[in-house]
Amino acid sequence: MPTRPPLTALHVFCVVVTEGGFRQAAQFLNLTPGAISRQIQTLEGHLKQVLFDRGSGNSARLTPYGQDLYDRVADRMAELVEAVNPVHRDQRHISILVDTSVTLAMHWLIPQLHGFRQRHPHVQVHVRTMDGVINPSAPVDVFIRRDPSELRGLPAQTFLAERSVLVASATFAAKMVLPFSGNHDWLHDVPRIGTRSRRDLWPSWSKAHGIDGRLLEPTLEFDNTVLAIQAAVQGLGVLVVPEAFIDTMLQSSALQLLDPKRVETGSYAFAVGRLQGSSRVSVFTDWLKECGARQLPGATAPVAGPFGTMRACFPNST
Repeated sequence: MPTRPPLTALHVFCVVVTEGGFRQAAQFLNLTPGAISRQIQTLEGHLKQVLFDRGSGNSARLTPYGQDLYDRVADRMAELVEAVNPVHRDQRHISILVDTSVTLAMHWLIPQLHGFRQRHPHVQVHVRTMDGVINPSAPVDVFIRRDPSELRGLPAQTFLAERSVLVASATFAAKMVLPFSGNHDWLHDVPRIGTRSRRDLWPSWSKAHGIDGRLLEPTLEFDNTVLAIQAAVQGLGVLVVPEAFIDTMLQSSALQLLDPKRVETGSYAFAVGRLQGSSRVSVFTDWLKECGARQLPGATAPVAGPFGTMRACFPNST
């Protein structure tokens, strides 16, 4: 008689991968970590295959066989769990983990997530913030980075173009009495905010305007873009910053454009980590690409600045 497949163990296996580790799966299923380990051992014994790399600690790092098994059964198992729990169908828990920088998470991704949640209420997006080179073996579903080299060779896809603008608070702008005549000589006489994490922004903006970047070096510098944006909002000076990060601040007039020109300063790309081919991850990455496309300049709208009315493009909000 054929051996009955251990379906409970298979379900536990899928939860371990989805939740990102044995401890997380134990919390989700209200079991002990030991019970989770025993279920995985049962499944490995049935399959006569090792599913997880035991050298990776608590993380759910799959072996090649484990990855193949998960790709084949994960979505079917989720459908089966939903089918036998119809009362809780709208409460089912499907999650993905996104790894990105603090600035992109705070000023772009999180403000967009309300739209994703409305469209896909059954998918919970967990965001963790890390800078620099990724760890491809980390239990992460989607990595997002500005520098493609930090994605460590994972297949990457660009989804968001970065265009930077010159801004200041309305209070600060109101204090500048020099008329705007098409040149930027007035910039030599005002505080210029910079960020050590993006020292390329002022030089890129200066070059695009035909200005020697050495003449417009920052006079007030912060460690990261988050702090630099806050300094600009508080009226400490003028700032060159990616427009996508300050969209809501422009719309609320917490910041305003001082020059209508947008300068290309880079782009953002994503790479899929542990759930290659997963439908839930595809739903999220398709949404990322859609949001990125909406950030392209749209119809022009008048923007009142300290030098009179200018024409400027604002990205659509979600």
